[in-house]
Amino acid sequence: MADDHDHALILDRLPSGIWRVDPGGSEVVFTARALFGLLPVHGLFERFRGELRAGPDGTTSGELRIEAASIQTRLARRDRSLRGPGYFDTARYPELTFELERLAPGGHQQLDVTGTLAVCGRQIQLHFQAQAIAHGDHLHVEGQVLVDHDLAGLGWARPGLVSKRVLAAAALTLRRA
Repeated sequence: MADDHDHALILDRLPSGIWRVDPGGSEVVFTARALFGLLPVHGLFERFRGELRAGPDGTTSGELRIEAASIQTRLARRDRSLRGPGYFDTARYPELTFELERLAPGGHQQLDVTGTLAVCGRQIQLHFQAQAIAHGDHLHVEGQVLVDHDLAGLGWARPGLVSKRVLAAAALTLRRA
């Protein structure tokens, strides 16, 4: 029986190379509040791709590219509105992109993640903690972060209609390429 250390991600032991996101074993989701904070709106992005590049010297880089038009909230009218020019404007900005800038150990199976989220041509600096487990040629990373619409200059928050902040979360399984 393996102990926790066999499964815990330790950055200096992460094999160098490219780790690609497996969309079938991953999800990118969000939760916002609507109607004066009474109604949670859950959604997901159905199409995304990404990779993590680990250098032999312990450096890391990577990105997650999300197809904005793949947004789903289980309400077709709302989804069309979110794809339109008042929100994601998917005709002009087909992707949301998270560019990893720094990945560092943050405690037992924790990673400190710093990067930039590009939404509708604007950049939002993000810092958050993620859980990580490595096992053989698989790496599983889960994290969540609050994204403030005002920081992106998007003006989505309309008093009483949409919350100022959205909780964005990802659970990604990566496979060594």
